[in-house]
Amino acid sequence: MSRDTTLYLNLAPVSDLANEAAIGDKADAIVQNRPYHGWSDLKRTGLDQDGIDRIKSAGVELGEPSSGPIGEPGSGGSGGTPGGNLGKA
Repeated sequence: MSRDTTLYLNLAPVSDLANEAAIGDKADAIVQNRPYHGWSDLKRTGLDQDGIDRIKSAGVELGEPSSGPIGEPGSGGSGGTPGGNLGKA
């Protein structure tokens, strides 16, 4: 499968993971065993080192487990300010 964007194990939906040839039927196990802080964490899914190496070679990345829009300005999150917008009208 050719992708234009990076596929992140900690963030991608199961359908996107399943479409990656190096992952295939391990997609459900990958989603259920999140988050991954290192590549060796993938062994929780039943993958051996060869399987992990295939995923890495396919250009798949782990991604930050906590990344997402919550802390971005305008998202309703704190936007990096200590007080955020709590208690403000």
